[in-house]
Amino acid sequence: MNVLKLLHYFLLGDRQAIGFAYLCLAGLGGFLLWAGLVPLQEGVAANGLVVVEDRRQRVQHLEGGIVDRILVKEGARVERGAVLLTLKETASQAGRNAVVKQVGALQARVERLAALQDRRAQPDFGFLEKLDLSAAERADIAGREMRLFRQQQQALAAELAVLQTREQGAVELGRARAAQAGIAARSLTAARQELGLVSQMANEKLARRDQVSSLERGAAGIEGETARLRSESQEASVLARDLAAQGAQLRATFDRQTALDLVEARNELRAAEEQLSAAQDVLDRSVIRAPVGGKVLNLAFNTRSGVIRPGEPIMEIVPDVETVTASVRVRPNDRASIREGQSVRTQILAYRSWLSPQLVGRVVDVSADLKTDQATGQSYYEAQVKVTRPTDQEEASLKILPGMPVEVFIFSGNSRTTLDYLFEPLLASMFRGLRSI
Repeated sequence: MNVLKLLHYFLLGDRQAIGFAYLCLAGLGGFLLWAGLVPLQEGVAANGLVVVEDRRQRVQHLEGGIVDRILVKEGARVERGAVLLTLKETASQAGRNAVVKQVGALQARVERLAALQDRRAQPDFGFLEKLDLSAAERADIAGREMRLFRQQQQALAAELAVLQTREQGAVELGRARAAQAGIAARSLTAARQELGLVSQMANEKLARRDQVSSLERGAAGIEGETARLRSESQEASVLARDLAAQGAQLRATFDRQTALDLVEARNELRAAEEQLSAAQDVLDRSVIRAPVGGKVLNLAFNTRSGVIRPGEPIMEIVPDVETVTASVRVRPNDRASIREGQSVRTQILAYRSWLSPQLVGRVVDVSADLKTDQATGQSYYEAQVKVTRPTDQEEASLKILPGMPVEVFIFSGNSRTTLDYLFEPLLASMFRGLRSI
């Protein structure tokens, strides 16, 4: 009976051992599977400190002015774009209004000259409605340019009308002289026929010689008159052509001068528009806004009517930064694995590990050369790491102050499995042994 019990316990013990062995094999197989397939991120570990980053924004004014309203107090927290204070606008507003009026006058001048160049019936001054001008100012500008437009039109039309009248008179005179020359030519033909007949009769003693002489003088007179009329007709035609050319030249000269005046007016308009932009900037700068969100410090003016000199500091704003900058030391052997833009994971060592959040960020700068710690004599590369502050309410309540120690893990971007790490020394030894054979 005792022997059977012993055999029973022995067999039962073997089953437990076998089960335990299977369990160990399964665990080892799972570990090897994980070690061979799951990649681990490669990187470089470095230590350093949170550093101070002076990013105070100094608020100044380019032209200066007289304080009208102060809307913030020392120590107040402001948002980006919030109005801090305003300056009196009397001078800047007057300067801008004068330039606006100048721009309106030049735009109207350009429109008048363009209408003359295009030979339009009248210019269109509707664009004046878009300018910041009073109704009286718009009416004055439009009325003045319209009067000039009419005067130029009428002066040109009057000169062209004189030339056209003279041209028409020359054409009519040429036609009349040509008609008279035709009549005279026919009279000359008749006079020559009569002269021939009387000359024949005089040869036959049927007519007197003085009659022949009289007819010869008459024919010569008619011939001279015909030549004169033809000459006057040609002169009138030449005059008509000259007058037509003078009219075309007058129009061309007018158009050329109008074009030159238009170019000059447009150049003046561009210069005036630049002045308007500058004047508007000055007026806009009478409202001084916060360049960044943050806390107001060193407020230099506390009362109205204070005089701000050009470029004088008015206040400073300490920005609400959302990033933390840390300076870490990288071992010389790890320098080849570090470059700007690499992702990092940072832990603030000033707090317990379960309280300290892991912050993500990037490498923003790496020193170009080695630096040496004067106390220890160790060489290192200095890397600047910028990480984002925690957003979780509890984590964000943890203060991150300059000088706090940090531990940074810089991801290289490569990955290897656990087996790669385990076999790396063995493989390296084998390769060295093979090279020595």
